[in-house]
Amino acid sequence: MFLLSQMLLIVLVSAAIGAFLARVLNLCNCNTEELQEELRIVREERDELKRQVTAGAGSILADAIGTRKAAALEAELAELRSRADELAAQNAKLREGDGMGEDVAALKWRNKYLEARVLFFEGRDAGGSVETPPMPEQMTSTKRVQEAEASPVAFIAAANEPAKRGRKKVEPVVEAIAEPAVAPEPVVSAPVPVKKRKVKVVAPPPPPPPPEPISNSNFTPSPLAALSPEALEEAVSLAGIGKAPPRSRRRANPDELLLIDGVGPKNKAWLNDQGIYYFYQIATMNIDQVAWLSKNLPTFGARVYRENWVAQCVRLARGEPAR
Repeated sequence: MFLLSQMLLIVLVSAAIGAFLARVLNLCNCNTEELQEELRIVREERDELKRQVTAGAGSILADAIGTRKAAALEAELAELRSRADELAAQNAKLREGDGMGEDVAALKWRNKYLEARVLFFEGRDAGGSVETPPMPEQMTSTKRVQEAEASPVAFIAAANEPAKRGRKKVEPVVEAIAEPAVAPEPVVSAPVPVKKRKVKVVAPPPPPPPPEPISNSNFTPSPLAALSPEALEEAVSLAGIGKAPPRSRRRANPDELLLIDGVGPKNKAWLNDQGIYYFYQIATMNIDQVAWLSKNLPTFGARVYRENWVAQCVRLARGEPAR
């Protein structure tokens, strides 16, 4: 009996729990559908708002562009109106100003007057066939009236009526036809004997004496001899690879290069192979040659500038000690 009651109790509890779970699941399903419907409505509202915002922004942008175009067109129209007003003012000035027309007429009349005068003086218009142009109506000033009094009509009248004015009639000048010129025959004359002059031969000046060969007693010391070892080292580093010094053409009585500090038998033999036999050769080296010597010496190349071989060789060439 106890077991039966316990089993019945368990069945009832299980049924209650099942009913509760079913209720909860049903509620969840209902809530999910409602939420989806609300989400769909919200999305539709969002899309509608987006379309409205896009349409409003486009209209605003179009209005702004139209406003700018209208302002630019108005400015261009104002400029064209101002230019039209200026042109109208200039045209009015040209219409009102008679001075320019009078000047042009005066110049034309003067040109015709000068042409008639030239024809008259050349004799091609002695009979007055060329008429003088009439004076323009607008040339009414005193100056132009005075110029009109000096017209070529007076000269033509004077030429046609010589008796009244007591002058001779000017006859037209007729140019004669020039006959072709014939070149005269060349006249051959006997050659005139030319006296021979004695030319004094001047002896050329004697050639200058050949320069004294460079030696230990005749050389110009290099300015590098006055540099300190530090300054000489810096100059050598800036010179780069340098340039080889010229070789000596003579080898007689070579100097003892072992007297230079830093020159051993190996370095001496190498210097002789490079054509260096005398102190004056090193004493006259420039910075490129010293740089080449320091970078190509077989051993202890740095001693070239640290011991300043240039300064040592200057003293050795003069018979002084190296130090």
